[in-house]
Amino acid sequence: QSPTMSFSSVAVGTTSPPCFPSSTGNSHYYHGGTLLAWTAVSSVSRRKSPAGRRTASARRSNTPPSHHQAAATVPFHSRRSSRRSSSSVSLNALFIDDSINHATADAASSSITASMSSSSSSTNLADWNPLQKDIVHWLTTISPDNNAKNMLTMESISSSTSLTLASSSTSQPGTTVDRPPTNDEITLLQTAFASFFGDERNVPEAYASLSKCITVWETTHQGGDEIAGLYRVRGDVNMELFQRKDAEADYAMAIQYLEGPDGYKADPVELPLSRLGRARAVRSLGSAATPTQALQASNDYEIYFLISQEDNYDDTTITKSSSGDTTFFSEAIIDGIQRNPYAAWEWGMVNRVAQNYDKAAEIHRLAANAFEEIGDKPRSVICALDRGLDLASGLDSSSDGESSKKLATAKQTLEDAIQSDVNVGGRDVELLQRLVAKEGEARIALSSILWNSSNQNKGAAESQYGTACARLDELNSDYNAREEERVKSGRSLPIKPRGASLGYSMDDIVGAGEASCSRFKNEKFIEEKLVWNEGLQRMVKKFLTLSR
Repeated sequence: QSPTMSFSSVAVGTTSPPCFPSSTGNSHYYHGGTLLAWTAVSSVSRRKSPAGRRTASARRSNTPPSHHQAAATVPFHSRRSSRRSSSSVSLNALFIDDSINHATADAASSSITASMSSSSSSTNLADWNPLQKDIVHWLTTISPDNNAKNMLTMESISSSTSLTLASSSTSQPGTTVDRPPTNDEITLLQTAFASFFGDERNVPEAYASLSKCITVWETTHQGGDEIAGLYRVRGDVNMELFQRKDAEADYAMAIQYLEGPDGYKADPVELPLSRLGRARAVRSLGSAATPTQALQASNDYEIYFLISQEDNYDDTTITKSSSGDTTFFSEAIIDGIQRNPYAAWEWGMVNRVAQNYDKAAEIHRLAANAFEEIGDKPRSVICALDRGLDLASGLDSSSDGESSKKLATAKQTLEDAIQSDVNVGGRDVELLQRLVAKEGEARIALSSILWNSSNQNKGAAESQYGTACARLDELNSDYNAREEERVKSGRSLPIKPRGASLGYSMDDIVGAGEASCSRFKNEKFIEEKLVWNEGLQRMVKKFLTLSR
């Protein structure tokens, strides 16, 4: 499953419902949307699967979900257990007439799901209305000959995005739809989705098909909400193809359409997902992102946290940054950080690139608290260590009057975070390896601070550096032994969830086999992989040159 995907509901007005062409011919139209079936069956599948139930109820539990769930917009922790997430609401009402109550809707959606896994000639089929029949037909048939290779199974649908696109049968503000999509064009769209979300994935093919669909949808002036969804999914495709700049451009187009005249018709999660997608595309660039891009990404993360919340917040919480400056974070943002601390850690990192070091440190502090509250101690410590690195990065920009105060704060923050790493355990070996690597990074940064301080505490600097090297050597020895045993036993490498190797996630930071004391002499490594600024690089270089 993709970390940028989520199953969610959509608000559909009953007074002027959208329509979509029947797959049996353009002469028939049913209430729904060109791609509404994708969302409907995703919702039904989620309700019927154990994983889906856990995701939907995660707010009412302190049990953290897996990484790919947490990185999506589905919240997994909230201080307000009574909230109901829009992503936990079923789309049952879409399958039936408005006069039928929701109890009947549950039965209808269950019937559809059951028949999807059986023959279309089920006896239940006779009782369905035309929309129900057409959704099943639309989802289970890609070509007239029912080519089994291209069939979308319920397993692939249940892991698909909840892209909700709707073409209105009436003219939209500023837009006149030339014509509805043809059967061939709908088939092309199904092929694109199957290539990206299906069992037999072909990401390049998904990109090519989506590009053709975007051209068709734009030239025939389909709804802006539909076009936005296509751009957003192609942005996800570009991320998997490691085309970060192209992904950034696609997410920008999605945002433009969603903030246009047709944006109100889109699923409420589309704009937060597009904002988060563009932010992550920039975050994946690391230090190669320009300060302007980093500021834009920081703004996208902030908007994502604001608009992905359901409650309206009127109050503002005042928090104190480590340097003593007052930083204002709304309650909505703080609550958003608690719901998705993974994205919060990313937000802190792009602020480091944007040279907003105090803001980065405060965000990482809040993220550390959020991980601590859900019992994720390793990631909490990683955030705390990054908070210290943020403050260390800001030392070079401090004035003489405040430099000693900031130096003392950065030193104390790093020492406390390093100490908190003691005896942290868990079953996730790779996560613990990344934690040890981050601890080594923090110790070397602390060594440079101690060495370059006014009192030049050389003994303490050498001690921190020696401990860092010993810990990193032990980490790599253990990693090599594990790898040798894995190869001998014939075990394959564990499969990482989507997003864990795309460059933006905290589960994609430097780990075993990458971190060593010798690599800190490599300027490219500490700039590109660790995202250290020039000031911190100079301090470390001076320490390593003079102390060795």
